[in-house]
Amino acid sequence: LAVDPAGGVFVADSGNNRIRHVSPNGDVTSVAGSGVAGFADDVLLRAAFRNPHAISVTPAGVLLVADTDNHRIRAIDLAAGLVSTYAGAGVAGFRDATVATQAYILGPVGLAYVAHSGDLFVTCADSRIRVVRLSGAVETVLNGAGVGGFADAFGLAARFHEPGHMALNEDETVLYVADRRNNRIRAVALASMAVTTVAGTEAFPATGSTLASDGAEAGGALPGSSGGVRFSHPYGIAFYLEPLEVADVAGNASLPGRPALLITELRSHRLRRIILEGNVIGSPDPGVASFAYAGSYNSGRGLIDELGPACMFDQPAAVAVVPGTGGAVVFVADSENHALRQVVRETPTRLRISVKAVDTNIYPGAGGGEPGYIRSRVLDTYGYYSVNGPPNNETTHAHGVVTYIDESHDLAMCAYPSSEYFFLFKGSIQAVVAEDDAADLHAGPGAGHIYLVWTGTAAGDERSENFRLRGGGCTDPVAANFNSWAFFDDGSCVAGTRVELEFKAVG
Repeated sequence: LAVDPAGGVFVADSGNNRIRHVSPNGDVTSVAGSGVAGFADDVLLRAAFRNPHAISVTPAGVLLVADTDNHRIRAIDLAAGLVSTYAGAGVAGFRDATVATQAYILGPVGLAYVAHSGDLFVTCADSRIRVVRLSGAVETVLNGAGVGGFADAFGLAARFHEPGHMALNEDETVLYVADRRNNRIRAVALASMAVTTVAGTEAFPATGSTLASDGAEAGGALPGSSGGVRFSHPYGIAFYLEPLEVADVAGNASLPGRPALLITELRSHRLRRIILEGNVIGSPDPGVASFAYAGSYNSGRGLIDELGPACMFDQPAAVAVVPGTGGAVVFVADSENHALRQVVRETPTRLRISVKAVDTNIYPGAGGGEPGYIRSRVLDTYGYYSVNGPPNNETTHAHGVVTYIDESHDLAMCAYPSSEYFFLFKGSIQAVVAEDDAADLHAGPGAGHIYLVWTGTAAGDERSENFRLRGGGCTDPVAANFNSWAFFDDGSCVAGTRVELEFKAVG
């Protein structure tokens, strides 16, 4: 994957042997490749690829493609309409060379282009990491022996084991590598070629759940893996600067943003968020910490669009962050689902749920359904409540029983704009559901939305409903993206396609 300045995405469509482009409004076009597996340098749609993988874009707008099974790096010049060979002789072997097209590059997988120097880093199937210089020379810079293994060291002495994709930090001084078979994320200081391990160990998580994978790399303050951060075949990687207001409790307002990585895992079918520096909730030190970001918490595979751990992937591969979003908009190549997925970070709204018992004796005949009934302050249950949410309202976020006249419950929960929630209140209780600053029913204008105020006066009284946060959306009922929950029209309506069906009896 590679994101263009307009927010579109270039995709290496390996199975179709094409390079595709997905525009911000969802239009998909083929930009290069005939679709027939093979090798040919030609005009865009007559050129041939064989199992292309990574894409990197130069400042001049040239697409560099890891043409894996052709053992070459290809260049796509969209302005000239031509595909050419950038590096590699097409031989499945190993040879450095001063002329790029005479080098042997075995099964290139990941690419990272350094804009200020013109160097192109390449991960190869023989576990080496090579560089194609702007001069055309191809050099081996990491894991000179080409033997899969693990060693943090300098340059050629370092060892990797089938590394996948790579990403550069904001000033292009550090190269991050998803070291797949070592289950580690490695960092390469480009000035010295020193390789260090950022997170992970060779061992897989003890179980398939996120609780055995996420946590702090050191210190043990975060809930989760007692052995620190663990991965299960990390493959895709993207670097971004995360705004400090996202879960920031350190008060580091002077920093422009903390460095972070998004990692895809082939075996656990998840997208992970790695904080590289900066204090985060639960971690006492400004070190490395890992958090679940998207994908099944128990490593299940499938295709579900939902919030966070309720969604599902099937072997997510490449990942790319849209520039300028601070990691808020991300694209994931969901390989076995043959889909391009978009992950959008939503800001939650804090809801306050207040429940208190109602003295039904003030309602003649209401207490137990019979005139003159006096409710016991000790033995009778006054009411019950539950709050369910995604996925499919199957997760209970809060529930409780109010059992005596003076009892009240006051809870807070985070609700997300894209999710639907289900509330159930039953019995002799008063319930209020409102945004946190509006939970006081006497609050003035601008205090937020009040979603529900209800009073039950008998044991059998019940109030249940589904709801979403009030917000903007498409309010046009004939639009393709009509949102029945939208509180106001935000201009996002997309024209639909009218389909007319005609049915006839044929006897």
